[in-house]
Amino acid sequence: MANELSLSGLVVAFTKANVPSVSFTASTITPSVAGTQWMDNVQSIGFAAEEAILMGDVAGGGYCFFQNMDATNFVSLRQGTGTSNFIKLLAGEWCIFRMSADTTAPYAIADTGAVNLRCLRFDL
Repeated sequence: MANELSLSGLVVAFTKANVPSVSFTASTITPSVAGTQWMDNVQSIGFAAEEAILMGDVAGGGYCFFQNMDATNFVSLRQGTGTSNFIKLLAGEWCIFRMSADTTAPYAIADTGAVNLRCLRFDL
């Protein structure tokens, strides 16, 4: 079977005085999912020390959705332990991306206070 995953509905709109406006609707993408494993997990990420993100039985790579479920503090994502932050999620923010297959042990670090980080992953 093909196109088991559907990613749709992203609308980006930017309006600011004295700056050109932008309105963009991303097209739907429907990647095929090679495996049968997926996970949806909420993990408490402590602050001031990096913590391994639980990856479950889903193979390395695949589509990942992360959401900072905290109302106040931000969290940063890292490709591995001791690496630089590559994604910063403010309170309530989310991101979705395809993770490289060689990224098998990403880390997160919260700032100021612990946060709940939601991670939804699909085999690709």
